[in-house]
Parts: sequence; structure tokens; C-alpha cells
Amino acid sequence: MIPGLILLAQLHCAPNASGTVDCFDAQKGGAPVLKIEPNLFGGFDLRQSDGELVRCEKKASGETECRVVQEGRRK
Repeated sequence: MIPGLILLAQLHCAPNASGTVDCFDAQKGGAPVLKIEPNLFGGFDLRQSDGELVRCEKKASGETECRVVQEGRRK
């Protein structure tokens, strides 16, 4: 499920020197994603460094749908 999530949310992830994985959002010019965690709806929540929260859920058709549930702060 995660590969589809990463593709639809347009995230790019890479391991770093400490052994964890850093992800950033290509649509936002590289805004770092702080957390990717499972949610209560069977999908994942993406919390970004600007405060935006994106909720992704897998539909019965097999597609993953993502929507913003909390807007981030504007610069």
C-alpha cells in the first residue's frame, strides 16, 4: 500500500545516514514530511513540516485517494 501512497501524494523518499527515511513533497517544492502514520480509516496520514495534514485512504477499487484535512501555515 505504501508505494501507491507515495506515488499519489507525489512524495520522494530516501534513506539518510542515521538509518531513517526522509520524505519530501514534490508538489510543495520540497516541504519535508515529518510523519507518515496509519490512521483509523485503514489508510495513512502525512504530516508535513508546514503543518498540513493529508489523509490517504485505499478505496474498494484499489485506488488511493488523498485529501487535505488540515491546511498548513502560509508564508
